[in-house]
This record gives sequence, structure tokens and C-alpha cells, in this order.
Amino acid sequence: MVNNVDSQSGIEVILAKDIGCNVITIHNDGFKNKKPNIFNENIIPEKIRRAMSTGWDSTDILGRDIRIIELHDVIVGEQGLVLDSNFRVIKETITQHSAVEIEGFIKKAKSLTDIEYIQGKFLNLRKRGEQNYGHWLIECLPKISFLTYLDEDFGVLVPDVSSQMNLVIDTSLRLSGASSDLMIMKMGKNDIKRFQTLVIIDGLTNHGTYMAPQAVQFNNRLRDSVQGAGLQKVLLLRDSPHRGISNVDHLTSVLKDFGFTAITPGKLNFDEQISALKDADSVIGVMGAEMTNIVYANEGAKILNIAPASMPDTFFHFISVHKTHLYNEFRCETESQDQNRNSSMHVDIDNICEIVRNLSF
Repeated sequence: MVNNVDSQSGIEVILAKDIGCNVITIHNDGFKNKKPNIFNENIIPEKIRRAMSTGWDSTDILGRDIRIIELHDVIVGEQGLVLDSNFRVIKETITQHSAVEIEGFIKKAKSLTDIEYIQGKFLNLRKRGEQNYGHWLIECLPKISFLTYLDEDFGVLVPDVSSQMNLVIDTSLRLSGASSDLMIMKMGKNDIKRFQTLVIIDGLTNHGTYMAPQAVQFNNRLRDSVQGAGLQKVLLLRDSPHRGISNVDHLTSVLKDFGFTAITPGKLNFDEQISALKDADSVIGVMGAEMTNIVYANEGAKILNIAPASMPDTFFHFISVHKTHLYNEFRCETESQDQNRNSSMHVDIDNICEIVRNLSF
């Protein structure tokens, strides 16, 4: 995290309240947290385990206020990062951005002789990681629900990413109930624009340590808008060369005997992904974007998330806390010598079967 003033890079950070207007503050109570059931926890490196300690080990998660803040004459770029007219960074818009990324954005903005000026009012739905299915659905899109606190003439600012992800963004905006005449401004990662009026939402999530219940409640409403496919036991397969299971065909065959239907979410449109999970009481998959879809499974569903030992992540755990899932993680060593978290895993099929039987998946 960048300090208020980074003496080495010259980055100056200010609070949104110092230059903006707080439209409204929504108070959130805390919530009870339950440590996930971790299989093979002993193989998780100590540094990785420490990174997850707040999300896993805290009995009570303190509530955080959600603030709706209106800013004027600000510069936006670098996945939702916002600068004021003096090129100072708005702290609330730093979302896992590195100092190098922030410094590069500031230098680029300063070097431009003419930054495109956008008149009108927009709600910022962008953040670092916006190109990721899970980040968009849980940490970006739910902010659109706060349009109800703003004037009717507000538009939304969304990312312009891959064609496949853009389809998800477009469909999810439609399912959110957004008006057909809602102004939608799309920005690519390298675009820089100056906005007359921009509203930011602070306090909804902090990736890895906090997720407000509203993020999941919003996705429950999306779930309600789609008819379920009737699948009760679902195996989610990855459509990615990273973090795969090298013996996935064997795993798929064995789990089929337990009644699981294998689907590849990356090959389905957004509506179909919600539909496939809507009736699910048991979900197994590999830690990654596809597992975001557990938010559309039934309340109290049993979840088994297969994950590299070296991957520090509590994102799916927090989703399950708000969905009252029985959430489990099966940690594995990867097949690379350096235990790279994006390398493939060869899972112990017998252990998986034992878990499925013992927990009545």
C-alpha cells in the first residue's frame, strides 16, 4: 500500500473527503466469521498463511461504512485510479495498485497536453482487477445499486476489456435492472479521461480482508432473475492454461459416479452460468474466476475449492460466509519446482472421494 506521501516516487495521496462531497454514508454492522475447513493446511507456506489470517481466523468481522462521495474535475485511468486536478491520488481509489503503476499513471497524465474532458455525471464501477470475472461481479458491479441515491442523470463508468468479458459486463448490467437509457462510458486500461463529475463508492470491499454483505445480496438479486437448470451437484472446470488439474479427466469421471455434472463456465454466457449454479447444493472446482459462481448456488450449499498451497486468497471464503455455505478448501502442491500458484496440480482422487463421502456432497 502506498503511504500518504511516497518520498521515493513523489506520489502524493489525499482523502476523497478533502476535495469531494460525501453524498451519504451507509452504516454496516459487523458479521460473524467462521474459519473454512482446510484440508492439507500444513502444506501452506507460513507467509501465505499469515496473509490469510484476518480473513480466516477473525471470529468477528467489523462492519465498515459505505460512503458515496462526489468528486469534481478529476482524472481517471489505470483501472479506476483517480487523480485530482493537481495530480494527487485519491486514496479510496487505490485498489491493489502498486507504486510503480500509480507513478506511471501520474507521469503519463502529466505528459498529456490535452486530456479528453467528459461532461456529465458518472458513477465509477472500475477497480484494479476489473478484467477478472470475480472482481467485476463482486467488487465492481454491485456499486450500481447505489445509483438510487443519486440524480437520475448519472451514467456509469465501466471497463472496456476482452470481448468475452465485455459480454459478461453488458449482460450483467442488463440483469441488474439498469435503465435502457442509462449512459454507459467504457474505458480501456490505458485510457485517461478527465471527468466533470465522478462518484466513487468506498467501503464495499477490500480484496482479501473484507466484503460487505451488500456485494452478495446484489448478486442474489441477479440470481433471482434467471431460471435454474436443475443441476444439484456441479463440478466447475477451468477454461484456462493456468492452475489446472493435470488428472482432471480422472477426477471428472469419478465425480460423475457421485452424481456431479461437469461444466466449463468460461464456455457459457453469463445467464447460463447463473442458471447452471442456481439449484446447486454441492459445488467442486479449482480456485479461480469460475468459482465466483458459488455466489449463485443455494444458501447452505457445500463447497470444495481445490487450491494451490501457495495461493493467498480469502475471496471465495467471504462469499460463502454471506451465503452460509459449508465451505471447504483442499490445498495441493503444484507440479512446478518453485510451487508457482498458477502451475497445474495433480490431485489425490482418493482423498477427494473421501471428502465427498464424509461430508455428504
